[in-house]
Amino acid sequence: MMPEFKTVGLVGKASDSRTPPLVETLVDLLHQRGCRILMEKEIDGFDRPEIVELMPLEELAEEVDLLVVIGGDGTLLATARVTADSGTPVLGINLGRLGFLVDVSPEQAPTELGEVLDGAYELEPRAMLEAELVRDGVVIHSGIALNDVVLHVLSVVRIIEFDTLIDGMEVGRLRADGLVVATPTGSTAYALSAGGPILTPQLEAMVIVPVCPHSLNYRPLVVSARSTIELRLSSGSRSPAQIALDGQQNVDFAPGDVLRIRHRATPLNLIHPLNHHFLRVLRTKLRWGEQP
Repeated sequence: MMPEFKTVGLVGKASDSRTPPLVETLVDLLHQRGCRILMEKEIDGFDRPEIVELMPLEELAEEVDLLVVIGGDGTLLATARVTADSGTPVLGINLGRLGFLVDVSPEQAPTELGEVLDGAYELEPRAMLEAELVRDGVVIHSGIALNDVVLHVLSVVRIIEFDTLIDGMEVGRLRADGLVVATPTGSTAYALSAGGPILTPQLEAMVIVPVCPHSLNYRPLVVSARSTIELRLSSGSRSPAQIALDGQQNVDFAPGDVLRIRHRATPLNLIHPLNHHFLRVLRTKLRWGEQP
């Protein structure tokens, strides 16, 4: 039996002019359904009624049964990293471009949210990554990512040199613009642009994709989700580097540092309308089979 959603949280992309009228429509729907409604913050252009409570996002995620994210994939990625510990399922409404994660259109949002409230939905766990940066034996930064953890050169048109280890086994030194370690979800993002394969979300795996490698021998590699990946910047690397989590959180990466990346034990739970299918989404978003 599907759980009921009695308390619903709304997170909206405040900079988009389409957000206020959509939020107003959804609030009316949720109020008619007798739901308690929470919002992360005020949205310009939306005259918030008293029935809608404001609450910081981390607290909100613990309080609600369902989190509705209005925006693009970037909005959902940022929200997921903050709310991941809550385990609260997330429904994404797409105001962005491709929208691999936020797959409900604004036009269909009232109808499909209503169906979700009626119990007509699919729950899909999506794997996340944990990353920790170790310097002189001390963890100086840790974070999580839904799409990817990326090692990249910083602000200069040069390559960096680094070693990659998988479960303690050194797989080689690489000179490149960087390296992407992605979840199946992230395989359709930067990893795909860098020439990596697409992984279906059900796979328990990570993909390692070099970015513009200075060698034709280094190719994308799919490894088990049980593996631990380590990256070490070579002492001979002459370019500054950074680590990026989902392209939104950046940390400096210095020679001698060690970056450890693992599969996170707890996934993000995505909500989809019924009859959602990942391959159908790929076919539509990537225009497979269309005539030029």
